[in-house]
Amino acid sequence: MSVAKDRLKKAIRILERGGIVIYPTDTAFGIGCRIDKPAAVKRLFKIRNRPLTQAVPVLVDSQAMALAYFCFPSQIVRRLMKDYWPGALTIVAPCQKDLIFSPIRGGGDTLGLRMPNHEVALKLIQGTGVPILGPSANFHGRPTPYCYEDLDRKLVDLVDLVVPGECRVGKVSTVVDCSVEPYRILRQGAVQLEPHSPAPELVIDTSQTSITKVSLIVGGKLYEKIVKSGRLKSQTVLPLIEELLKAAKITLSEIKSVRSSAGPGSFTGLRVGFAVARMLGSLLGIPVNGQRADSSSTPVYGKARFEP
Repeated sequence: MSVAKDRLKKAIRILERGGIVIYPTDTAFGIGCRIDKPAAVKRLFKIRNRPLTQAVPVLVDSQAMALAYFCFPSQIVRRLMKDYWPGALTIVAPCQKDLIFSPIRGGGDTLGLRMPNHEVALKLIQGTGVPILGPSANFHGRPTPYCYEDLDRKLVDLVDLVVPGECRVGKVSTVVDCSVEPYRILRQGAVQLEPHSPAPELVIDTSQTSITKVSLIVGGKLYEKIVKSGRLKSQTVLPLIEELLKAAKITLSEIKSVRSSAGPGSFTGLRVGFAVARMLGSLLGIPVNGQRADSSSTPVYGKARFEP
């Protein structure tokens, strides 16, 4: 069902005045108002009989709009946006609290954002110039409406306008909480998101005299490079790391821990491996062999202790 342009323009005018509109998205029918209209937000919560302490999802029209509301979004947040937006994935992450009325975030420090894959919803957001609230258009605890006929007539009578349309996915969005490490799937919906794999880890092994081995573990998958190096270990480790990062399609900043072989093996080789690992640990602020890079503990190689 196509939406008449005049109906869409009318919906945008209503939202700009602080009104509430029911509209279709790719997943289900939503009920929304502008994010920056506290009175409208309060009215929306009252209409839906939703407690002010329970956060609601918010819809954006682009990654750029989302980044204006998320606070220092992590690499995983950026990757999920890139891989699944527009689409049926709601991402919960730390937010700019001063920009978001408290009930929208349930009084907390996080916000759930989604970029819908639906022309009507996107045009509503683009027309208002700010995100709009996007909970399902139902009374709190009642069934989610996936088509126009599912809408509760009592709810329809309480809003300012209903924009007709089709919800192509017909299933709730998947909700992932990226405010914790590793991320948690709060609701498995239309997007079949896999549980978070262990954070990327780099392993450096310079213990053997004739070879250098560097491994990268990403998402449970092992990437490994082994080269003959002899006494040139210090010149081979960093190029191997660069090759592995390209193979795994991640950046250096996404590595969350480093391990260096503790031997037994060549004293000089072990020292090279640990020096590189400690440098990366300090640069990235991540653990080296299970300890923070600024730890004062002294590394142990085999049975020998030494000050690097």
